[in-house]
Amino acid sequence: MPRYNKKITRQMDYDEFKEAIQALEPDRKAFLSVLFFAGVRVSEALAITSNDITCTPDYIYVNFHRLKGSKQTDPTPLPNQDALTWLCAQEGKIFSWHRSTGYRIVTRIFEGFYPHFFRQNRITKISEEFSDAHVYSFVGICAQSIDHYRAKVDIKKVGKALVKELK
Repeated sequence: MPRYNKKITRQMDYDEFKEAIQALEPDRKAFLSVLFFAGVRVSEALAITSNDITCTPDYIYVNFHRLKGSKQTDPTPLPNQDALTWLCAQEGKIFSWHRSTGYRIVTRIFEGFYPHFFRQNRITKISEEFSDAHVYSFVGICAQSIDHYRAKVDIKKVGKALVKELK
């Protein structure tokens, strides 16, 4: 489980994320984009090699090697757009730095945030839009772990659904 003092419970949308990374070098943009879109741990992102990547016109499929007892998942489809397209042109180890450098990249660009925030952000978004079964298949963690990562959600949606149900 993540080790941080205060869990961030707000969500980050892509526009906010994209604005924060626009001035970075391509490898750092790609690294942060992998964390943002795939919701993986820093070590899982750093472990990928070109052999783990399959590029199509629409998607980049990444076979992440899951850690900490997570179930191995099918290759993760990421959009073949923006900073992620950089991944398709790489050979060998994709990101050549250490885990602590990956952590520092996140905390320098996103002050007050931590790498696992992106995992929490993705798990919450998938859970809100789909189901826990989708979360499980996407990141390979059990229901108990999903609850640990899930952030506060907008309960107004539930209220609107209740009103709609009465009609």
